[in-house]
Amino acid sequence: MRIVIKYFSVLRDITGKIREELDLKNGTSMSQLIEWFFKTYPKAEVFREELLILVNGRTVDNNYILKDGDEVAFMPPVSGGGKIIQGSLDLNREVADIIGKTALQGGGGVVIFVGYVKGKVNGAWVNTLEYEAYEPYASFKIDEIEKWAREQEGVLDVRIYHVVGSLKPGDTTIYVFVSAINRDIAFKVAREALERVKHEVPIFKLERRDDGEFWVLGDGKRVPRSPQS
Repeated sequence: MRIVIKYFSVLRDITGKIREELDLKNGTSMSQLIEWFFKTYPKAEVFREELLILVNGRTVDNNYILKDGDEVAFMPPVSGGGKIIQGSLDLNREVADIIGKTALQGGGGVVIFVGYVKGKVNGAWVNTLEYEAYEPYASFKIDEIEKWAREQEGVLDVRIYHVVGSLKPGDTTIYVFVSAINRDIAFKVAREALERVKHEVPIFKLERRDDGEFWVLGDGKRVPRSPQS
């Protein structure tokens, strides 16, 4: 049987590949594939405990038996995501829509977080920040986080968006809107939702700076991009 493996972020540098096709024996398990991966690419060993592996966009356990045609994604710690969009939002329109739908439900305010590309990191000027999403899992995970946030007591509406593509300093990267019956709830849930998005959604960042190119991982750690990539 044959499967397709896709690599993301720093794993592309380690493997030297974006994807590869692999012929396996029938009955090969996920645990066997994982051991093949680390044996073939020993430099990836540093990510063993944090590696995210999806099959056809879903998580599976190590006992999963691979099937012909499976698409397996190998990803390092994620660095954030949202409803995937291109460009920017009309903030006034978005807020007006939220207020219009929640005012009569007891809404008392809307907390908005807007993230944007930094112009300087560690003393070096940033030229661009490249965002890449792994779909459809990224959108699936965002919906899950939004659903969780809406279920928190006192919350009336939640909307999360993330911009992908090549962005420049000052360009907007993420929007989080939370409407609730009071500001304490809105601020608390907005922060918690943002942290979940940043650590659970497979969106990857490549930072291009004057002093080189760096993959930005989930904890903010920056890994220099290999020269050959």
